[in-house]
Amino acid sequence: MSAFLGPIHYWLYNKIGNQEELTREIADYAADENLIDDAEKYTKRLPRLETVIDEGNIHGWLQNCISDAEKRYADLVGEIISNDCEKLKELEKVAFEFGKKHSICCDDAAEIYKSFEDFFVNGMPCDRINTVTESFSDKVSWEMTQDIHFNYWDKDSEPYYVLRKKVMDGMLAESDFKVEMFDKAHYMIIKK
Repeated sequence: MSAFLGPIHYWLYNKIGNQEELTREIADYAADENLIDDAEKYTKRLPRLETVIDEGNIHGWLQNCISDAEKRYADLVGEIISNDCEKLKELEKVAFEFGKKHSICCDDAAEIYKSFEDFFVNGMPCDRINTVTESFSDKVSWEMTQDIHFNYWDKDSEPYYVLRKKVMDGMLAESDFKVEMFDKAHYMIIKK
């Protein structure tokens, strides 16, 4: 990455901000339902990037920001579902509603895929986590080359992917498209 702040750094920081917003929504819900004691333990408000970033270590600083956001999110979800796996179903509803707040309305599957890439944290851009395997206006398929979220989860990253899928479903709820998840590494956007 560059030694100067550029559009890619803001793009990545905005994606981290989306993760933080979802974490806050889940934490607030969990606190309201007495599923956790302290929502603030898991949440963070991001100030403007240029006011906080270490310009001498932009890449490292952004990687640390991603790691911090991923760890708090995994810890939050892990605490909620640790004693009751059925609580994941409740979190799926929160994730779906969060997705609806960020709805995507377009008639092109490739544009929807780009919107997902602009929204979700998938490591650093140089990690090249997602690979498109098929791209048409009415269908896009992609695969993840590695599970970069696994390291933040205690035993299994499956809840991460279940919730991310629900966010995607919410984002497309008002569109003519849907997302199919075949496993946590293979996805397809297709007309309903």
